[in-house]
Amino acid sequence: MKIGLYIEHGVGNGVGGAELLMAYLASVWSRNHEVDLIHHRPTLTLERLSLFSSEDYERVRIRCVPREDEPTPSPNLFRRYRDARAWQASISAPYDFFLNCTHWLPPFCHARMGALLVLFPFYVRPPDMPEMADIPGWKRLRHRTYYDFEWKRRLATYRHRFAISEYARTWTRRRWGIDTSVVYPPVDVDLANGPKDNLILSVGRFSTAAHTKKQLEMTRTFRELALTAVGGWTYECVGGLNDRDQNRAYFERVRELADGRSAHVRANLERTELRSLLSRARIFWHATGLDDDTDSHPELAEHFGIATVEAMAAGAVPVVINKGAQPEIVQHGINGFVWNTLDQLKTYTQQLAEDPTLLSQLSAAARVRAQDFSRERFVDCMSAASGVASRRGPIAGEPAIVNG
Repeated sequence: MKIGLYIEHGVGNGVGGAELLMAYLASVWSRNHEVDLIHHRPTLTLERLSLFSSEDYERVRIRCVPREDEPTPSPNLFRRYRDARAWQASISAPYDFFLNCTHWLPPFCHARMGALLVLFPFYVRPPDMPEMADIPGWKRLRHRTYYDFEWKRRLATYRHRFAISEYARTWTRRRWGIDTSVVYPPVDVDLANGPKDNLILSVGRFSTAAHTKKQLEMTRTFRELALTAVGGWTYECVGGLNDRDQNRAYFERVRELADGRSAHVRANLERTELRSLLSRARIFWHATGLDDDTDSHPELAEHFGIATVEAMAAGAVPVVINKGAQPEIVQHGINGFVWNTLDQLKTYTQQLAEDPTLLSQLSAAARVRAQDFSRERFVDCMSAASGVASRRGPIAGEPAIVNG
């Protein structure tokens, strides 16, 4: 079978969860099938992916294609539909199976079989097209009827529809009018547990765009805990950082707020160093969506939370915000805590620092819970739902692949 795995979004040199998700699936499916990893960024190469993952990409082909601008809507509805079907058609046409991993408007799928994997539905269907503002009501009704028709036809070209969390599924139903199955992203859960330090860890990119990770607020909260049982602990605030001036300025603000002794703010760590921090941390913090109106702007919350699962796999107890998909991962009082206010974040953190028995119990439960989000489960779910045969084990005569 010829398979195309399409990463629709992304800019610059970033390699995030979506890229690693699709690259991992490409690596596994390429053992049985001919697989292309399709995207629009010349900087996203197999060599660059290998810096963040130790998967075997020998059988995977990278296909970087120019991004086509969405066609200008024609006043002629037949021509508009023709143009919409033709937009980005060459991306999916060559394949027996095409998987579109997306936030935005999905192009019509021209493969024999198509599937959508919705990270989060950033694209919001407009109730009226801009050009209809000054036209008679009957014409607006005609265009709105056409738009609903085109949208249903567009989505109907994808036989299988997935979302990466119940949170993403709920908003896909509200914004796109379709139901999906939930397939949680693959997480590297093969992480060492200890020996532990009195260490709190947070992981997330330093960015002022899209949904921010709230490093300023977490760093300030840690400083306010200095006179409690957490006073002798260390906080490591780490994450990715690109060359955008506003993001570097934000990073410097966070670093200035940290004292450099008990709180450390660092960017672009090597994977081995991050794994070491994960194995040493006793507590993991996550605050994405804090003080944001996530009812009106749900994209500002965490759509899943790979870093949370990785920390749990390493035995760190998660103390995370009760927004987005975080409460799907963390079961309050069983394998961690979810909080609504920074005062609650402080309370739960102090409780863990003062009670080693509770900390140990929740740590063990967190490790068990993390296994529900393993890479193997992801591949099995995707393969079973889409009908793509897979073979996860090593090929005869080859060493087993090491998850990294």
